[in-house]
Amino acid sequence: MIIDGKKIAAEVIGQLKTRPKPDKFFGAVLVGEDPASVNFLKQKEKVAKELGIEFRLYQLSTGLATDDLRAEIGRLSRPKNCGGFIVQLPLPEKINRHYVLNAIPREKDPDCLSEAALGAFYTERGAVVPPSVATVQEILQRLRAESPSDVVETASEAGFAGNRLRELKAVMIGAGFLIGKPVGFWLQNKVAELVVLDAGVKDIHSKLADADIVISGAGHAHLFGPEDLKPGAVVIDFGFNRNANGKIVGDFNNDMGHGTWDMDIDYTPTPGGTGPILVAKLFENFYELNRAD
Repeated sequence: MIIDGKKIAAEVIGQLKTRPKPDKFFGAVLVGEDPASVNFLKQKEKVAKELGIEFRLYQLSTGLATDDLRAEIGRLSRPKNCGGFIVQLPLPEKINRHYVLNAIPREKDPDCLSEAALGAFYTERGAVVPPSVATVQEILQRLRAESPSDVVETASEAGFAGNRLRELKAVMIGAGFLIGKPVGFWLQNKVAELVVLDAGVKDIHSKLADADIVISGAGHAHLFGPEDLKPGAVVIDFGFNRNANGKIVGDFNNDMGHGTWDMDIDYTPTPGGTGPILVAKLFENFYELNRAD
């Protein structure tokens, strides 16, 4: 089954529309003109417009040094009417990413990328969780809700319909800053077994054969396919890359053209899978950070 990220995102955004709208602006910094980053920011700006949130994009020069960039981000995020601020990644290689991200105040960090926000998440004291974690939570909750509780035929149904996540094995491909580390941390006490693999590990395909859940953020085009998985597996694919033809693809090869498969696998497609949910969860965090208690 295809997990329709666009549909899920639309429902999350629809729920936000029923909540009191924050009267503060959402700020974003783009360093340089990376086409992929520009596209991601356009998606965020589109959602902001749909919600009636003011979206301010600040495009800065790649010539800025780390100290200057940090100071500028601190200045731009400081106003009282700024309710959330993000820095679009990746940054130029010469920039100290962590030092720059730490300029964002914790209470204005819907991406949870500053050390203060991440520290609060890792100690379970944060008001919000990283959008990648929230995306995994949303998908797993929906799989539990949509699977028939009286029929247990596959691993996904047994795990999610029966709410027995602790009986399942999860494999996390990649331990990166944005996806692997926060998602792996959240999963480690939720499943029976968690295996974290580097994308370049030898015989990676054989290590997926008994996984109930595979979450991938490696960014390696078509790193694995349905032939590597068992029936009933769930694939949550955060990977983003382009193949030789320039087509956007994920880590999971769901292209029927590479071979016929009719296995019972739930998976997020690329594009249209985790991406839209990530953006929706980013704005859900923005609302949560600006909630009037």
